[in-house]
Amino acid sequence: MSRARIMSRLIPWIAVPALLGLLLPLQRAWWPGQGSIGWALDLFAHWQPLYVVAWLVACLLGTLHDRRWLLGLPLLALPWITASPVAPHTDEKPDLVVAVANVNIRQRDPAALLDWLQRKPANLVVLTELSPDYAAALATRKYGGFAHQALHPLVSPPGLGVLSDRPLHNVRVLADGLGALRLEADLDIDGRTVRLVAAHPKPPMATRKYHARDRLLRELATAATAHPVIVAGDLNATPWSSALLGHDMRPLRRASGWAPTYPSEARGLFGIGIDHVLVSPGFARTGAERGPDIGSDHLPVRAGLRWRGE
Repeated sequence: MSRARIMSRLIPWIAVPALLGLLLPLQRAWWPGQGSIGWALDLFAHWQPLYVVAWLVACLLGTLHDRRWLLGLPLLALPWITASPVAPHTDEKPDLVVAVANVNIRQRDPAALLDWLQRKPANLVVLTELSPDYAAALATRKYGGFAHQALHPLVSPPGLGVLSDRPLHNVRVLADGLGALRLEADLDIDGRTVRLVAAHPKPPMATRKYHARDRLLRELATAATAHPVIVAGDLNATPWSSALLGHDMRPLRRASGWAPTYPSEARGLFGIGIDHVLVSPGFARTGAERGPDIGSDHLPVRAGLRWRGE
């Protein structure tokens, strides 16, 4: 068989899965349920950068036989179109910089995290998978200079913590029916009370966990219609997941990007972006970036926020 025939037969095997993957976020937004297979469909929706590369390869190979394949190139923009909404951008200085770091339950040394925060200061730092050993090490280093802390370390992944340069009020730790935690606190931004929610839902690798994650984020989106809210943490959802898509999630918008954060190997080259900062409509984003390797299996993220009014 000639090389040309082999290539022509190979193209559909690349193009069809890539196209289905690129269209999957639309299905997740319009019809997110699907009972016991919903969580599996959601996992396939995560890999939009991979589908972009595969579709590009298919189009380029296809043009060797038929130039009409060039008509498929605009579909490369789908991940930008189908991703969950982002907060509006502003060039103003931020009122608040929020950092998110999954520090890994097995990690004990916060030196790399604190060094990054010294180079890239933040007003709030949300920590997930916070262990007692890591919390104790933070204490010995005076919490990196943060004057206020709300820590709930555990010997298991649900441990959470918040470091802040401003007071945290009404701190409470809440659990869902599966043992996942969220830490809530109120803080003042220029005389306005803002609710901070540090969240880490269970990885949605089964139907109950998948529904619990989506239900939590929709409850927080509903709360964001009543008062200013910042949600930050390892949300175990990408911007193309049903957890962040749909009209009922519009009150919470991403202030962080969608660059891969997990796993951290090779700078997340083969990973997915599941660590986020979400904000209610009164906030604009001033910029976002992904942080360096801090010794965890996640890369941290950082987002600047500006209050723009209701």
